[in-house]
Amino acid sequence: MNSRWLYTGIFLTCIIALATFVRLHDIKNYPAGLFPDEAANGEDVQLILSGDTRPFYPRGNGREAMFFYIQAAFVKVFGIGVWQMHAASAVVGIATVIAMYFATRVYFGRLSGLLAALFLATSSWHIALSRTGFRAIQIPLVILLFTAFVGYAIKAVKEKRIVDSYIYAALAGISFASGFYTYIAYRAMIGVILGIVILMLLAALHPKIGFPHGKRYGKQTVAALLAGLVVLLPLIFYFAAHPKDFIGRAGQVSIFSPSLQQEFGGGTLLGTALYSTRQTILSFFYVGDLNWRHNVSGYPLLNPLVGFLFVLGILWAIKGTYDVGRQIIRGSEVHLGMIYPYLLLIIVTMLLPVIATAEGMPHALRSIGLFAPIYMLAGTAGAVFIRWSIVWGTKWNLTGVIYGLTAGLLIVFSLYSPLLYFIVSRNSPESYKAYRGDLTVVSDYINQYVAGNKDKPRPYLALDSFFVQSVHFLVSVVAHEYGSHPDEVQHKYTLLDPATSDRVLVKSGEVIIFTASTILDADRYEQLYKNSITRIESKMNKFGEEVMRVYTGNEIATPKQEFDLDA
Repeated sequence: MNSRWLYTGIFLTCIIALATFVRLHDIKNYPAGLFPDEAANGEDVQLILSGDTRPFYPRGNGREAMFFYIQAAFVKVFGIGVWQMHAASAVVGIATVIAMYFATRVYFGRLSGLLAALFLATSSWHIALSRTGFRAIQIPLVILLFTAFVGYAIKAVKEKRIVDSYIYAALAGISFASGFYTYIAYRAMIGVILGIVILMLLAALHPKIGFPHGKRYGKQTVAALLAGLVVLLPLIFYFAAHPKDFIGRAGQVSIFSPSLQQEFGGGTLLGTALYSTRQTILSFFYVGDLNWRHNVSGYPLLNPLVGFLFVLGILWAIKGTYDVGRQIIRGSEVHLGMIYPYLLLIIVTMLLPVIATAEGMPHALRSIGLFAPIYMLAGTAGAVFIRWSIVWGTKWNLTGVIYGLTAGLLIVFSLYSPLLYFIVSRNSPESYKAYRGDLTVVSDYINQYVAGNKDKPRPYLALDSFFVQSVHFLVSVVAHEYGSHPDEVQHKYTLLDPATSDRVLVKSGEVIIFTASTILDADRYEQLYKNSITRIESKMNKFGEEVMRVYTGNEIATPKQEFDLDA
């Protein structure tokens, strides 16, 4: 076996093992809870498992369904729970690291592919999203698969491996079309493809070229289009029947929203756009997303090494795009070299929907489509930098120093980002609050209480209607459609509005449960009924914060005082 292949295989295996470890390590315990948006996935997972299968579900302003089927597989095998929903993301994240290697390698070589995969494998930004149950985690994977398969199809055509070229082309079409089943931001890829088509048409205007690309890759393109169309048909039929679902939530968070313009842009569209642009760019290098579910709160999305190499990679891509333009002007055919304008187009088109929103900025989740170009370019810049350094080091007899510095930098920054996640995020009380870890404790209590007290009334739960989604899924009784609760009479709890929970005095044999977000309501409840109730349970988290409190009624329950319910 060729030693280069052997070493490549060893290094790639180690990178995949590392990616697997940091995405699955202790996933049963952290993240500790399901945010309601994640739990909403579970509601549709329940529909899938009950036989209600579709490409798009209307819950939560409408959501593409592919990720729910992956989560459904975990729930089917392991049952309803928190880690099952997160493990689906972890598997997608691991697959993305593998796809990163092949997508980068086919255009830029093995070393670039290995570095890009390593940087992604150890990215705290990607680790955080790979351990959170959001469907957007699929976007980098489908972009990288499409990019890789296009590259291998081009190579197969040039090497006259015709059968392989059709297979790769069909897989490229399938990958591209499957992206529309992931997350609304993926639709920006349409702009990328249109940009490449325009460049190819400009090349075709040259009298020397004509349409050789069409002749060379025409049949493979048809194969890709047909394969993609077959994949898209269910979604096309769905949107034809439900056109309103196609738009989704975009208008609510847009920079065109007057309320957001007033809040962030001094009442002007330009000011809001500048705010959004500034926050987005700074998030990569200075102050990142503050949301623990998207990132290690406040830390830059890119570590210093990757951020530096990404900037170099941008410059490299600009140079490559310039070279492609010169080839077009000269009448030369362009093949794999189109990767440079392609990556720049992804950066621009994926940034536009991020910048076009103003709510929750900076927003690492909306920026997720940038993983592919960022890490491909950073890996390529790293490979170029290493090769140039070796040449320079050989000239000055410093090869050993160059190898040592390179290995040291890679080890330090490969440890830096995962440690940020596992030391900072995992040990932050704010992170547990962001995932609503208290609702996992509450749900476990409700399940155990109902199972052990079948002859007693179901417990009261003081919790608002948004966050109750997490409990509703974790104590699921039966699947139901969005917007209706036919299972309400079967619920394992009776929901109370926290603001008016003190209107219900529990009797003997009844219990009322308060969560971390309603502890103040529990204090008010106890003050009002202190002679009529008994606190029977109080749970604390690892940080010493109270996350659940439970009361039951005394044998003879009398209110502490008279009060006006309508006051």
